[in-house]
Amino acid sequence: MARRSRPQTVQVPQGATTVRIPRQRGSKAGAPVVVVLTEPRPSLSSRIARAVGVWAWKHRAAWAPTGYAVLVYVLAAVAHATAPWMAFVVAPATAGPLLGLWWAAVRAADRIDVRSWRLRTAVALATVAILWAAAAVRYDPLVVQLTWPWVVLTALVQVFWLVIRRSK
Repeated sequence: MARRSRPQTVQVPQGATTVRIPRQRGSKAGAPVVVVLTEPRPSLSSRIARAVGVWAWKHRAAWAPTGYAVLVYVLAAVAHATAPWMAFVVAPATAGPLLGLWWAAVRAADRIDVRSWRLRTAVALATVAILWAAAAVRYDPLVVQLTWPWVVLTALVQVFWLVIRRSK
């Protein structure tokens, strides 16, 4: 008969994880294989980054114009670095919103009057944004004369977006 005794107390270092493995009875195999993976506690910066990420994800629709503005800024910088001639391709696109407004006026003049200020403001902001993108591709978006207009235009579009979403 096996001798039963009380388990001995094992000294465990501070912060270590202990795993108790029950006694294996009737098993002829060797000792069980145990893999212990400890996860470090998240640092303060990772907690802050997670909180900001969760907040940004919850409010992603409200901040969509700012996200697009940052994307256009980065794409303009890449296009300037790789192909500055792209400015001559982007510049004619400035007429796109104006042509769209004209087309809407021709096709549905009776419906435009209801929201004319919204439509005209959106067309004006889109035209200026495309014009800025063409200038940024040609002259570099990091130039101070193009960075501040980008900041102001991004703020204007963001405010317009929030006002339009609230007033629907």
